[in-house]
This record gives sequence, C-alpha cells and structure tokens, in this order.
Amino acid sequence: MCASAIRRCAVAYRVKHKDSDATASLRRIARDQVTAALRSIDHANDDTASAIHEVRRRCKKIRALLRLVRPSFDGYRDENAAFRDIAATLGPMRDADILIAAFDQVVGAAGAEGAGAPDPIRAQLHARREELEHEADSQALLQDAREALTAALQRIEHWQLSRKGFGAFEAGLESTYRRGRKAMRTACRNGEDAAFHAWRKRCKEHGFHLRLLRPIWPGPMRAEHDCASELGELLGLHHDFAVLASRLRAMPGIDPAMAEALSDRIATQQEELASRACSLGARLYALPPAALAKSWRRRHAAWRRDPDPC
Repeated sequence: MCASAIRRCAVAYRVKHKDSDATASLRRIARDQVTAALRSIDHANDDTASAIHEVRRRCKKIRALLRLVRPSFDGYRDENAAFRDIAATLGPMRDADILIAAFDQVVGAAGAEGAGAPDPIRAQLHARREELEHEADSQALLQDAREALTAALQRIEHWQLSRKGFGAFEAGLESTYRRGRKAMRTACRNGEDAAFHAWRKRCKEHGFHLRLLRPIWPGPMRAEHDCASELGELLGLHHDFAVLASRLRAMPGIDPAMAEALSDRIATQQEELASRACSLGARLYALPPAALAKSWRRRHAAWRRDPDPC
C-alpha cells in the first residue's frame, strides 16, 4: 500500500459520545494517530517523502490534542517535547520541498514575464534539497521515528487527566483561542513576518481543536473548521514566502536584478495574503475567549445528554 493510499484511511480525530470520559478520548485519539504514523512508515518503501510528511502531520495533530488538555494533563511537557522532537528530526527534507513549491508558485504567478528567468535560483533550491537528501538517511530517520512512536504508544495507555467532561478541554481551548486572537491583532497591526508565523501556529492549533470537538455541534463547527483551515493555508503560504525571501538573500552568485524582481513579487504576494488573512481572521476570532468557551461548554453538555437530537 502506498503512502497516499494510507492517508485516505480514515482515522477519527474527534471526541466520541461512546468514550467513557475525557481520558478515554485522549488515549484513543492519540493511539489512533500514532498507529497511523507507524503504518505510514511500514509502507513507505521508496516514497520516504510521503511517509515523512505523514509522520510529521500526525505528530502535529497529537501536539494539538495535548495542547487542548494541557491544564488537565501533568505529562504535557514531556509528551509534547517527545512528539515535537520526532517531527523535528524529519523536518529539513520537508522544508526543502516546501521552498521549491513556494518558489514555483511565485514564478507561476508572474506568468510569461517570469518564465525561465529565475532558473539559477531554482537550481540552487534543488541542489540544496539534493544535498539534504544525500546527507540524511531517510530510511534511518524513519526507523528512529518508529522506535520513538512505539515507545510513545506504550506510554499513552497510562495517560490520565485530572478533570472530567468538558472541564478537561475548556481551559486549553480558551487559552489557545485567546493566544490566537492576540497573535492576529499583533500580526495585522505590525505586519511582520514573525508575527504572522506566530499567528499561524495558534490558528492551526485552534483548527485542530475545532476538529476534535466538532461532534458537539457538527454543522456550525464544520464551517468554523473550514474557515480555520483556509486561514491556516493563507498564513502557511505567507510564511513559506518569508522563508524563501530570506533564502534568496543568502544565495551566492545570483544576478541582483533578478533577485530584486523576485523579492518584489514575493512581497506583493505576501501583502495580498496578509490582507486576506486579517479579513478572514476577524470573522474566525470574533467572539471573546470566555464567550467562546462558555458557548462550547453548553453545547457539549447538550451533546452529552442527546448526541443526535434531530
């Protein structure tokens, strides 16, 4: 089975009414994500790039889950670090691919005017990717990840939350949303790349939380999740362009006029992305944090009483 087929295998990243309590939800969701990551490694074959992407994606989802229950989970710090480190060891190859994709998007947006001109830049990006591929033993990295994930799978069975019901989720949900709202205001006010990147991380976490808790009010929360996903894509591309611009400035032997022209295109696209992101973010983060948490708490209580009232 190829990695792309594995990604199509559904893994329920959400709370379920049949879960006995919040701890049961936490363990089941984390266990499913780790198992899916291990499955992608088992079937990597020659497509290590897809397997690396899949393992990193699963680790991000587990870390968002941990963030949701952080105030109720004494093991948060150690477990968050464990999954962060697994993803980090697999990061450089994936980041090189993202830079190439961002470059091609910038050049593609320029149309015929940009065709062929920045080939020396593209060549350096590909050379760096090949250099990383030569330096890194992807199969060995995936096997190291397998060992770390297998150990985590055993620890998950002992995870325990100190709170029950929605109380296990509420403080983490509100904190992440509040931090995202604050990050949005900072980014949209000063326009700095670092601020937009910080907002992106908080937005991604909130989007995962929407997915995790979507069963308590499926229709509206699906729409909210779609909004968060779109915003995350905008902010992600904004960050990719920022990294590309930084890499461009450090490239040796590039014609200054060519570099300046490409930098201008990157800046223009970043401005457009920032404008769209701030407009969309104003809708996603419209409610005050306490009001959002209160609303979700009430809907969670109604869902526990009757999961399917219609």
